[in-house]
Parts: sequence; structure tokens; C-alpha cells
Amino acid sequence: MNRYVTASALAIVAMAGQAWADVTPQQVWDDFDAYMTNFGYEITATEVMEGSDLVVSDMTMVVTIPEEDGVVRVVMPPMTFADAGDGSVNVTYPDVSQIELFFVEREETVGEVFIEMTQTAFAMNVSGNPGDMTYTYSGDSIALELIRAFGDGEEITRDMLSATMTMGPLSGTSHVVQADGMRSFEQEQSLGDLAIDMVFKDPDSDEGGMFNMQLTGVTGTGATVLPEELDYEDPTSMFKNGGSVDAVLKHSGGSTQFTFDEGDGPTAGQFTSTGGEFAVAVSETNLTYALSGTGQTVALSGPELPLPINAELGEFGFALEMPLSPSDAPQDASLSVVIGNFAMADMLWNIFDPAEVLPRDPATVAFNLDAQVTPFVSLFDTEALEDLGRTGGMPGELNSVTLSDFVIDMVGGMVLGSGAFTFDNSDLETFDGLPRPKGQLDLQVSGANTLIDSLISMGLLPEQDAMGFRMMLSMFTVPGEEPDTMTSTIEINDEGHILANGQRIQ
Repeated sequence: MNRYVTASALAIVAMAGQAWADVTPQQVWDDFDAYMTNFGYEITATEVMEGSDLVVSDMTMVVTIPEEDGVVRVVMPPMTFADAGDGSVNVTYPDVSQIELFFVEREETVGEVFIEMTQTAFAMNVSGNPGDMTYTYSGDSIALELIRAFGDGEEITRDMLSATMTMGPLSGTSHVVQADGMRSFEQEQSLGDLAIDMVFKDPDSDEGGMFNMQLTGVTGTGATVLPEELDYEDPTSMFKNGGSVDAVLKHSGGSTQFTFDEGDGPTAGQFTSTGGEFAVAVSETNLTYALSGTGQTVALSGPELPLPINAELGEFGFALEMPLSPSDAPQDASLSVVIGNFAMADMLWNIFDPAEVLPRDPATVAFNLDAQVTPFVSLFDTEALEDLGRTGGMPGELNSVTLSDFVIDMVGGMVLGSGAFTFDNSDLETFDGLPRPKGQLDLQVSGANTLIDSLISMGLLPEQDAMGFRMMLSMFTVPGEEPDTMTSTIEINDEGHILANGQRIQ
């Protein structure tokens, strides 16, 4: 059902922002009909020509959910495709309309949802030529509100569940091209400020809660290529047949608040940020995924927490790149993580450091890994992956890895590092089933002895254990030029020997 809801929402947005020159109202509607049919929807509608305009009403879209032996049926509001007189088409919805969703399993309706859609000063124009169209749209706002819902034969009243979503001002364009059995989309959109509000309450108990999210300055860009013939029962089929997705969403600030009560007292939370970005690119051969945020805060409280939690995070980043298809040659892969300027409230610090022995400066952990890997199977090939799971085979091999920008900076200590290793996959004996590495890791450490002394004075580290840590440091490091600094070079040579600062340790 999630697939249906997502595709439906995208269809509404796409219809709310495309453009075609020298196209007729009928051509615009026919293309939308064909597009949704390719996604596995059955569409029925009443088409009436009013002069040069086409009015489409009683539109129903039905999609089958085979794994649940059911269908989802959505009834859309009427749409008017009006000849603009310049070879383009204006598409309009009523200012206030209703979207109806029906969930059917084994020919029995098990759920109904009615949503009211309100739009203000919304305008959409479609221009171009058949097969090469541009959708352009703008509007002050669009709002969706849950009006009624039914489940298992019972009504879910608005006292039990209320939900709204608003966005605006909106503007954007979508260029759609059909060629060689593929349909490509290039989109730019601004959604303005986005707000989601939900309140829920169990009428038979004290359980309930609320959820509120607000994002400002929401923008998006994207390029998508879809085969015109899709196997909608196989979500990976679009990528196997030349499809791809490349999308970026950004916002300039946000906040999320929630509370819920299971009868033992409210649990509450609040998250804020000064900005964020989400990016994903997927094709048959590669995956890129990135998530980042700045100026984040978190506040949590509740009966299951011994005390309120308050923390700040100046920067967060996660990025992953990896190949998805088999290859005879090594392919690029990478992983990057940044957790920057993390700070806790003094109340949390005081639990284990009431005397403020440890520095409470913001902490940072970060690293970049760049690798070369050789995939043996496609990650879209579920049968091959299941065979590997049964046989214990490997999906690929690691050929090399490079570490850069490695930093751990917290509680007065700091570790910096970089290094590079190659791997001999023909030698799985030297390192007990792992490919034999060759390379070098360089580390710089500062503040380690001071940190050990602080942990001793706090009673968190016994003297005997501290002595063992200092002996280990002396084995793997050499003193640096400044007080309480040290360096270490860990090397694995051609023979598989491990050396620390030139001394063999294995």
C-alpha cells in the first residue's frame, strides 16, 4: 500500500507542474492516463468536452496489492484541461475538493479515508509537444486535511485522529520527454514551508499524543528515467530496465515536536535544526545516498527516562556510494561520517562527572573511507543473494581502502589518522579467512595521559588498569614533539607481518 500512496502523490504533484507547446487538452489527459496505467493503475473517468476544454470527472484509480489479496481505490477530484489559446493547456482543480481512498481485501472494504484538499491561487500550465512536455506550476498554498476515516467497520472520528498537511508558496517546473521506450523527468520545485500536524486519542483510555513537524524553505531537484512498461510487482524492475533516480531535497530549518502517553505519564520530545539535505541517486549500476544536517538540538523527557535529555549537534553528515551490478574490474565505493560539535547539557555530565574534571568542550567524530571493490552479483538479483545466504558465499571482494580525515576529539583527548591498504584476495590463510592486507596507518594522539589521570581521579579507572593502558600505549606509539603527544605507524608488509613504528608485533 505504501507504493500506491507514494505513486499517487507523485502523480498529483507531476500533474501540478508540467509543460507542453502545441498540445491539446485531450493529449495532456491521455498522457497522464498512460503514465498511471504503466504504473499498474486501472483508471476510469468521465470525459466531457466543453467547447475547447476537457473536463475529467468521476476519476477512479485502482491498484492491486497481490501480496495482500486486495486493492486500493482512490477517487480523485474533477480536473479541467483548458486550451490556453497559445498551444498550451491550463490544468485546474476546484479550490476545495475531496480525495477518497478505499482499501479492499478479498473483495471486502476494510478501510476508507476521506481527505479534503484546499488550494489557493494555484495555477498549472502544460506546454511543448506530445512526447516533449514541460509542466509549470505555482500557488500560494496547498492543504490536505483528514476529514473521515473508517477501519474494521468502525469510524475513526476526528476526536480520535486529526491530521493536516500544508505547504506553500509553491512553484516549479517538470520537463518530461518520451523516447525509445523511456520516460524522463527533470524537475525543479520549491514547496515553501511544510507543516504536518497530527493528534490522536484513544477514547477508551488516557492514551494519546500529538506530532508536529515544520520545515522552512523546502526545495527539490531531480532527474528520473522510467521505462514506459513497468513490472509494478517488482520495485527493482525499473532499474533493471534502464531506469534511474537522482533527487535532492533541502530545507533551511525545521522543528519536530511530539508527545505520547501510554497511561504512565507523557513522553515528550523536540528536535530542531538550522538546515538539512537529503540526496539519493540509484541506477542499475550504482547507489549514492547522503544525509546531512546543521544546528541540531534534541530534548527528550518521559517516565522511562531517569532525567531529561538535552543535547546539541553542530553538524551531522552521512554519505554512502557503492556499486550495485557485478563487474570484472574494481569499482569505486565510499563511506563518510561526520558527527561534529556534539554537546550535552550539564545535567547529563554531572551524572558521572559532578566535579567537572573532564573538559566539556563539544565532541567531534569523523572519517572518510574510499575503497575499491569488485561485486560478484547484482544487489537487485534477489535469487543470487538468497543463494549466497544459503551457501555462505561472498557478494564481492574488497580490493583497497583509504582512510582520510579521521578524527576523534572529545573529553580533552584527540586522535587524528590516515592510511591506505590493499588486499590480496588470493591469500585467505594469513589472516584467518580474510584477504591479506598490505599498507600503513598513521596516527597522532594528544591528551591521552591527561585523560587517563582524569579517569583515575574520578574513580572510573583503577590504577592497575591504567598501568595496562599506559604500557599498551608505549608499545604502539612513540613520544611526540609536544608534551602528552605521541604518534604511531602501524604497517602490514608483503609477508603479512604487523609492525608498530618499525617493530614487529605479529
